[in-house]
Amino acid sequence: MRRLAVRVIVSGLAALLVFSCGRKGPPTLKSYEKPPAPSQLMAIHEEDELIFSWVYPDSLRSSIKGFYLLKSEDASFERYAFITPDKTSFTDRNFGLNITWKYKVIAVNPRDIASRDSNTISVTPKPLPQPPEKIWFTVGSDSLTLHWESAGKDICYTIFRSPSKDASRGIQINREPVCKLEYEEDILPSAIVYYRIRPVLITEIENEGYASAALEVNPSHFVPSPPSDLRIVKGDDRVYLMWKESPESWVKGYRVYRRIEGEPGVTLVGEVALPSFTDMGKAGKRTWYMIRALGPSAESEPLVAEMPGN
Repeated sequence: MRRLAVRVIVSGLAALLVFSCGRKGPPTLKSYEKPPAPSQLMAIHEEDELIFSWVYPDSLRSSIKGFYLLKSEDASFERYAFITPDKTSFTDRNFGLNITWKYKVIAVNPRDIASRDSNTISVTPKPLPQPPEKIWFTVGSDSLTLHWESAGKDICYTIFRSPSKDASRGIQINREPVCKLEYEEDILPSAIVYYRIRPVLITEIENEGYASAALEVNPSHFVPSPPSDLRIVKGDDRVYLMWKESPESWVKGYRVYRRIEGEPGVTLVGEVALPSFTDMGKAGKRTWYMIRALGPSAESEPLVAEMPGN
């Protein structure tokens, strides 16, 4: 009897210890709280895709299970896609043109408790305009201007630059759609680049069409204007040359050529960065000087002046 009582007491103490050790502290309601709602839901229609994006604080991503994109063609929304918490975008390829769809997004915590809805957006994808068929460029003193033919009434454009001829996108260089038929771009004279133009029809969203053919811009296309106003000052044993610079900001320097009466051919006598040159020991004979501006890979037409002999 006494042994039985001891066993009961020991069993009760063991159960109490197990119960006490298993408790993690006072219960919390945080896991039952709604997570904050996503915000700034946006969409763009690109080729055969609807691309959605939204905003959610990075600091809260670890506390949620993910996001649900909700979609509706009428009044009722259904959970359409689940997106993991490391992403805040989704691409929908299942839609029809000229049909209005509504979308919103929610966040859910690990218990699948949903946040409030984000903003709701209505999207009516439109048939895409055709890309411009003709694209060309002109080179200015400090810029490159792209030109293209119209792709239709009320069409705007996005412009992409890439080092690859096969890339359909590359880097978009305009922040907002361009609603005229030209765009001025900083010159990149040191490498071959390719430009493509995409038409954009703007409704409640941007409907961006397919890309045009690639337009190549090559350093060899950047041929500078010749310098001007060459002045020659003859010293006792040298000749001083000075001229007015070419207007292009991308000119790398100037090459000086000389032809002396009675001697064969034209000789390259120097290359300078500034618009002046001193020709040593050549002040006696009749001489012709020729100055060419140096571009990324090509020279300008020459500026020529004659220095009479003694």
